[in-house]
Amino acid sequence: MKRDMLQGTKQSLWLALIPLVAFWLFSLEIYGQTASSSQTYRSIAAISSLLLGIAVSAISFWRADASIEKKYCAILLPLMLSAWAIPYPSNAGLIVCIAGFAVAFIAPGSRFLWLAGIFSGTILMLESLTISIYYMLAANYHSAEPLASSAAFLLDLTGIQASANGGAVFVLAQDNVFPLSVTFEKLGFYPWILVYVGSLLILFLISKTAYSFLKDSLLVLIASVFYLLVRYVILVQIFFSRDLPQAAGVRNDIFTDPWWLILSFLPLVLLLSRFDISKDLRLDFQIVLDRKKAIALAAAAISVFCLTCSAVFPDTGTEKEGRVLVDEIHSIWESSTLKLDRNWYGENSTYNSYSMIQWLNDSYHVDRVVSPSFNEWNVTGASKVIPDIISDSITDEILNNYDILIIKTPSAYQPSEIEAIVRFVKNGGGLLLIGDHTNFAGTGSNLNQLSERFGIEFGFDAVNTINGRLFYFQREGFVHPVIKYMPYLDFMTGCSLRSPLFGEPVIEGSGLRADPGEFASVGFFRETRDSDPTQVTDTVWGLINQAVAVKYGMGRVVAFADSTVISNFRIFFGGSCNFIIGAMEYLNHSNSSENEKQILFILGMIFACLALILLGREFWGERKIAALLVLLAVASLTASGAMLIFSAKGEETIPCRFYDYNHTVGFDGEHSGNITSRGDTPGEYETFYIWTQRVNLTPVMEERMNDALAKGKALVVIDPVAELSGEDLALLRDYIRGGNCILLMVSSQQSWSKVIEDFGMDTYYLPEPANLVADNTTSAAANTGMMEAVWASKDGLPIKPWGLAVKGGRPLLDIDGRVVLAETDYGTGKFLLFTDSQVFMDGLYGRPGFMGYPKAEPSMVDRESYDLQALYNLEYRIFEEHLGFRKK
Repeated sequence: MKRDMLQGTKQSLWLALIPLVAFWLFSLEIYGQTASSSQTYRSIAAISSLLLGIAVSAISFWRADASIEKKYCAILLPLMLSAWAIPYPSNAGLIVCIAGFAVAFIAPGSRFLWLAGIFSGTILMLESLTISIYYMLAANYHSAEPLASSAAFLLDLTGIQASANGGAVFVLAQDNVFPLSVTFEKLGFYPWILVYVGSLLILFLISKTAYSFLKDSLLVLIASVFYLLVRYVILVQIFFSRDLPQAAGVRNDIFTDPWWLILSFLPLVLLLSRFDISKDLRLDFQIVLDRKKAIALAAAAISVFCLTCSAVFPDTGTEKEGRVLVDEIHSIWESSTLKLDRNWYGENSTYNSYSMIQWLNDSYHVDRVVSPSFNEWNVTGASKVIPDIISDSITDEILNNYDILIIKTPSAYQPSEIEAIVRFVKNGGGLLLIGDHTNFAGTGSNLNQLSERFGIEFGFDAVNTINGRLFYFQREGFVHPVIKYMPYLDFMTGCSLRSPLFGEPVIEGSGLRADPGEFASVGFFRETRDSDPTQVTDTVWGLINQAVAVKYGMGRVVAFADSTVISNFRIFFGGSCNFIIGAMEYLNHSNSSENEKQILFILGMIFACLALILLGREFWGERKIAALLVLLAVASLTASGAMLIFSAKGEETIPCRFYDYNHTVGFDGEHSGNITSRGDTPGEYETFYIWTQRVNLTPVMEERMNDALAKGKALVVIDPVAELSGEDLALLRDYIRGGNCILLMVSSQQSWSKVIEDFGMDTYYLPEPANLVADNTTSAAANTGMMEAVWASKDGLPIKPWGLAVKGGRPLLDIDGRVVLAETDYGTGKFLLFTDSQVFMDGLYGRPGFMGYPKAEPSMVDRESYDLQALYNLEYRIFEEHLGFRKK
């Protein structure tokens, strides 16, 4: 009876796989976060799952036979070093293993506890390795097209009419035809691979020979494929079991919610528990290190190092001269040939890449190539740039004079142009490819003509988060050189990207969703059938690339999925310029050698085979778990070391060398309110910020005031929400004393009052005249924006003659006795104070501000209300006349 009970407890070891897999499902948002779960909830669920997995393992190891040598404690050193180097949650297995060994050495008699820790930690380490590989591959392989026909067949058998075509199953249900994509995500490949890896460890422990291990592993693999298909069919049945709600997308939770994933794989684990765990299983934690084993461990370390380098090795390469060519022959969207100035307004003026190219010219030699028809092309109100090269095609002769080629949302290329560009890259050139969502205007198809030569594919879809929000990327973990200056990036909706096996994921988002495009709408989004429930079943989600890099011959290619963020209205905040300058620096280097990643991969596999051969016998005795743990410890230490060595050092801002100091204005994001948007926080002064570009300035939004001071000759602080320290005030004094300027914009008397006093000025309130307070007609007019009676004598500016005013300094703008703009000299520089910041806030008619929006035109506001152009001119005058920025 006792032996049967002992056998039963050992079989429960299989059940420990479920909570250990749940730990990853709650810790990593690969499928995204459901609207109903908070980060705190998921963290608690993850830790609880981990503890439950250890507890179930402890029950399984009750009265287990095991021994451990004191010498084996040497394994703690590589485990602890790896746990320090690898971030959480990837290091969870290492931490649990360390805890298990600590218990083993302190209380060796408590076998069930330390065996549970070591076993659970080993599984978590193997799963962490698997997840790392999954991250490298999953973004490029979503479709499970070979299984679509089988899924359709099983659906037919279960009563749902279905037919497979092109990687999708078309289902007739609820009087509609639903296209269900058959993807690895819908099949549950991510949680399944974690279950499978955990089962491999148990099979490894109970197998007596390599043959029996391989046989059982293959059997589990084959059974799993069938299980994944059956699971998919059952979930589809559940999906259509009730009428779909109006927001039909919420039904997709059955494919993504961690609890659904956990419960749907519980039957598979119960099936796996049919593999008996012997009651005589003995685990021996000791290993004698002889010459053969030392060579094997060295081979394993070299193998892991080579394999890691094949994925992350950043060939610094040879720096080139920085000669950049912008292809404007083919740009049908985001062109850079029309100037952003004070004369041309409207959507088209800000929805192009002129400012980006002008800024790049500060640190690189940038030329534009245009077609002969450019001379005859004109846009009303807009001024054209002077082209550097006029040609009807991209040729070898043109490309030979440049180091980097920029291609943005292009028209189709001739075959001869494609061959010329491929040769350019192969010989050491850099190529920046910028696409957009949903094959907009055919730009995705046109890019793929060229990009497929490098193994890159632009998807014909729109990518946002799984909940439909714009994607906010935050840099973490391994840092690719392209994003070393980019701590975050606000996307405006891009497309998915696929790269070749040895491509480099630059920006890989988790919890994203790719919706196919619709050519019936203007923006190629799914806008004509928003409420159609059939539109929620053919999406792809999970890990999706938004930027990739590929080395080709001696050259490099960077592909980026969202052209909107390089537009004039977005390029200088939200992380856009940080990405672009990192990409340019990366592309301005040629490779040191060709195919180094492939060579490293082959070497890694050779050394891995050598290590396995040398450790073959050790793997099939009582010391197998000891040998495996030593290998994992060495592998973890080697891999983490390689990652630390080759990961680019992430910086929080762009270096000053990429800015022209005399034409750059810094905005203090450390002390100001929300000037520009970031993530879910909207900006309040974006138009004011962007309009500095109209007077040929480069605005920089910095999280630290010191960085803003270092980059430009003027600093702007708007509606400060954080007090200035004495040390920072001293920095401001030195900054102005050195010939620079500061513009402080406030709307309340409390904002930086001590700073204002320090520079010899003060603020006070001018009350509204009593007759106007009592005049309901005027108040009503003010509320509707019809303020002609108040503003008629103010040159059309929406500034009242009452409110916060400036006392002291040199008046620069007086509104009927109310001084709203004044300056004071300090050393060789100036301090400017403006006391009606709201007028420069985004919005119209004082709701909440008066500046309009980046796509606004002055004519959109009736001049009887206020003169929007006059307000714009006031900003231009402040920067050009008072802050000392003269025209370039």
